[in-house]
Amino acid sequence: MKVMGVDIIKGNPLSKTNPPFYSVVIIDNDGKIVYESVESPLKALIRLAWEYEVSRIGIDNIFELAPTRRDIAKIIALLPSNTILYQVTLEENKFVNLYKQAMKIGVEFDSKPRPLQTAYVCALLVLNDVGTPIKGVESRTKIIISRARSIGSGGSSANRFARGMRTAILCAVKEIRRLLENATLPYDIIFRRGSGGLDSAVFIVYANSDIVKKIVKPFTGKDIRVAIKPEYTTIEFIEKELNKKPVIVGVDPGIETGLAVMDLSLKNITLISSRELDKINIINKIYSIGTPIIIATDKNPPPDTVKKIASLIGIPLYSPSQSLSNEEKERLIDWVKKKGIEIHLRTSHERDALAAALKLYKSFERKFIELERRIDELGLDIDIDELKLFLLRGKTINEAIEYAIEEYLDRELHHLENTQSRLITIHSYDNTSSLCDEKTKNLEERLKDLVREREILRTRINELETRVKELEFELKFNNNESDIDKEIIKDRVINELKEKLKNIQNKISHLELGLEQEKLKSKLLYEILKGFTIGEFLAIPKIKALTIEEIRNTEKLNSSSKAVLIESSNLDVEALNIIKNLKIAVIINFCNDNLKQYFLEMGIPILCGLPISMIYEDIAIVNTKEFENALRNAWNELELYRKSKENRNSINITKLLNIIDEYRKTLWND
Repeated sequence: MKVMGVDIIKGNPLSKTNPPFYSVVIIDNDGKIVYESVESPLKALIRLAWEYEVSRIGIDNIFELAPTRRDIAKIIALLPSNTILYQVTLEENKFVNLYKQAMKIGVEFDSKPRPLQTAYVCALLVLNDVGTPIKGVESRTKIIISRARSIGSGGSSANRFARGMRTAILCAVKEIRRLLENATLPYDIIFRRGSGGLDSAVFIVYANSDIVKKIVKPFTGKDIRVAIKPEYTTIEFIEKELNKKPVIVGVDPGIETGLAVMDLSLKNITLISSRELDKINIINKIYSIGTPIIIATDKNPPPDTVKKIASLIGIPLYSPSQSLSNEEKERLIDWVKKKGIEIHLRTSHERDALAAALKLYKSFERKFIELERRIDELGLDIDIDELKLFLLRGKTINEAIEYAIEEYLDRELHHLENTQSRLITIHSYDNTSSLCDEKTKNLEERLKDLVREREILRTRINELETRVKELEFELKFNNNESDIDKEIIKDRVINELKEKLKNIQNKISHLELGLEQEKLKSKLLYEILKGFTIGEFLAIPKIKALTIEEIRNTEKLNSSSKAVLIESSNLDVEALNIIKNLKIAVIINFCNDNLKQYFLEMGIPILCGLPISMIYEDIAIVNTKEFENALRNAWNELELYRKSKENRNSINITKLLNIIDEYRKTLWND
């Protein structure tokens, strides 16, 4: 294992004109320096991490790399996937002086260390697992499918190679899409077309990269390369915890999502509800509390969101035989409260999520009680939650007990072996037992060799299994070229036929809609014609605007017309005079007080807001009764306006005569 220590020497991560430079030290597992640099830019630091296959990078302040968590997350994405970044001065979310941290590994300073010395100390600290590891928080993962080699320059061979790679990329895209859909992982795809296939493609999968890698394996073949890269949006500090407790998870999805996470002894119950919990956030929240072993819902059938979360994590989904009622949920909450467990429910979503988890727990309660009783009888000192996990995974109580006994015996026998080995060392000089001791030593050495050989074989088997999976995955894309071409042609023909069928269906839908509209019009026209025969409806002329040209073009507009419908507000004074002389009323649907006053001043009756049953090119159909009433009211209103105007005029003349008389009297008196 190689680790890297880093310390900033000059520059500022916030500055573009004065970028940071770092002192870098790389050491091996024995603390021996294999590389050092007094001054290196950030890009060189990332290159060195790849070149030396660095497992850990230690720094006293991560914000010396970048000013924000998002920028640090981008840097982590550029590092090898197995490289972990450490802040060596952070312990349990508290800052610890570098000097104090160095003393933990026996390093003391006489004076302030130089940057290169600080980098070396950071490397030693991270080698000894001192500090807090930092990981990127993923929002999505990219699967990048591209050519594994360049096409070359010109010629028929280059074109043939290019077609082969494009078809291979197309086949890879189809296979990866099938795998993602089978795993119900949500994704988007971006691709660039080429002649005979695809030049490249990128899947954006909304899941953790660890989950994606279980389904799609990265590999490099002779034609294509499949790379899997996580996209980090921020970072988080990983709390050092050797084994997180197994937990049961209850989820109530919706606009506001409820989440309940509890351990197998009901000692710790965490309740969360928020409108901002998507699937990735839910998974991150769960893993920050413990290791999920099963997800529960209160609905039957279970919601799709809960199904997808269970699929993404790769754990079973529990759903009750029928959806839980509110009364049953309240009984479950009361049941757990009677056990003396404090629960603070803020929303109904938290209640539903907790009820789902408790329903699952209660279905195993009898087995849990029996298991605890038998472990107490045996007096075994073992984690009971680990045994309960056996039951949740479908094992029997007897199998869990046998596992507990086996663990106990292994632990005790291991302790006995250590004691015996110490006794053998102490008495190794006893001449009477030297032969026995020699045999024991030989057996112990043989046992160690066998154990070591077993571990080597296990490692080799894992490597071979991984390689087989990669080869199987690659084999799916390296089919015979003629078969690929046939598949492409088949797909193209099918897509063309589907597109034609879609266009025909759209056209049929459009025609059907038009037919329905025509049927409605015909029905309405029939009703209107029927109304004409009994005098229920009346036709009146319609013009677009009140202008001379429109009036001349309207043949039906004459002195026998009672009214005319005007569509727009364009008015012509000459046209108004013609309407006035013809003694025709005007129907307008865009009335206002000023316009109405203007028509009354011109001596033309106006009908505002008269309901129109149907409008054609040059006529409008109105209800006869409504029209006659409105027309009569309009003429009455015009007559009242005229009389009011005459009264105002006569009053004005009387006032004028009175003024003249007053003036004469004044002159006479003078």
